[in-house]
Amino acid sequence: MASLIVTAALLVAVLVASLARTEGRRRTAGFAAVWPTGVAAVIAAAGLSHEVLTRGDIAGASLTVLVAVLTLVVQVFADRHLRGDPRARAFFALSALVAAGSTVAVSADGVVLLAGGWTVATAGMIGLIGTGSRGPQTRAAVRRAALALGMGDAALWLAVAITITTIGSVNLADLENLRGAPAVAVGVLVAVTAIARAGSFPVHTWLAATAATTTPASALLHAGFVNAGALLLLRFAEVPSVIGPWIVGVAGGITLLAAAVAMRTRPDVKGRLVQSTAAQMGFMLLACGIGAFGVALVHVLGHALFKASLFLGAGSAVERAIALRSAPTAPRSRGGSAAAAGAVIVVGAAVILLGGAVAHTSAVLLLFVVATAALAGARLGGATSSPGIRALLVALVAGAVVGYVLVVARGAEALAPVEPAAALSPLFALAVFVVASVLALVSSTSGRAADAVFAFAFAWGRSPLPVAARTTDTTTPPTAARGPLEYGRLS
Repeated sequence: MASLIVTAALLVAVLVASLARTEGRRRTAGFAAVWPTGVAAVIAAAGLSHEVLTRGDIAGASLTVLVAVLTLVVQVFADRHLRGDPRARAFFALSALVAAGSTVAVSADGVVLLAGGWTVATAGMIGLIGTGSRGPQTRAAVRRAALALGMGDAALWLAVAITITTIGSVNLADLENLRGAPAVAVGVLVAVTAIARAGSFPVHTWLAATAATTTPASALLHAGFVNAGALLLLRFAEVPSVIGPWIVGVAGGITLLAAAVAMRTRPDVKGRLVQSTAAQMGFMLLACGIGAFGVALVHVLGHALFKASLFLGAGSAVERAIALRSAPTAPRSRGGSAAAAGAVIVVGAAVILLGGAVAHTSAVLLLFVVATAALAGARLGGATSSPGIRALLVALVAGAVVGYVLVVARGAEALAPVEPAAALSPLFALAVFVVASVLALVSSTSGRAADAVFAFAFAWGRSPLPVAARTTDTTTPPTAARGPLEYGRLS
């Protein structure tokens, strides 16, 4: 019931943004949509416990709150960011439409309703990407998004058609009755849908192209859109399809490895953030592939809030980078970095072994958590602050690892208390971790191997070239209409 009211409030926001006049000179056109969106956020948060108790759907209720609250935050930010932009009204209307479609998709208990909300969100997001500008970059982004997301939606509707004709039911609870070839086909099609929405290999270029759109639109990608694949795979987890998890896991692993390295080659803030998102979505798909849906959903919630805030603060990141470049740099302590990283690794290994986490399917994914924490510890341990401050910060990082392993990783299972009908072996995730470690070591050195990795990563992470840019005379200085400098240099 709460999700229905949330959806209705968001649809009202669409109408308000489209029809209401601007209230005063200090408000952006379409800003009135914030009020019904705010009502939707409040109702979603208030109805969280009711939805959990009545339906037992913790994952769907949590994502409904995420979608409504994050959309509200981004709309409030867009009031100033898009002031004077002629496409501001379209942004507010389309953002509410995407939120409404996402709410329907994550709270649906039937395959038709899920696919309907999924497609509405897709259409709205393609329109949102188009609000960036009228230049060739934005047009290229819209084309690629429409092609990749349209393919994913077509796969989902085909899976729905196969499901209905096979078992004669639209209820998600009846998906376990699929058997044989129809089950395999549905598993493959749903995997394709999740991969396309996450912007993962082999349709990863549409996500990189979204760097051309507005900052609020980039932030809204994380409001239950690119990360909705985790919930979709969870809904279809009881379909006995062995091939589906393989497709999801392999695509996620490749994207994780390539995008993580590509992120380090990007000179622009939004380009780095986009590749970081792609790598995180690869991790999400990898977790779903081995059946660790709880960890994947916790990752979705945390990553959505964190990365949306980074996109909204991208302008401040530029200012901080300029300030850091102009400030004098002191030599870092290599010994402090090594000691800090070692301490975090020891603490992480001890809590995993002694805390009983090894017995869980998601245990192998904790290697990524410990490695990330070790890198953070090394950075803090090698800083130029006093030894006491550094020790305190490293201790906090180690404590965060302990809390994640003992509390978050275990509590994640409550989000998705489902035993998948088919899943990859955790050894596949272990192999991805080993390859990622090797790539990290190679890319931090110099030589032919490092150059080859850099060249591949740069090509992977580069935004797709608009058609106009390919025929542009490279001797002519690029203009704002032609896009970034790289479009004038590359053919």
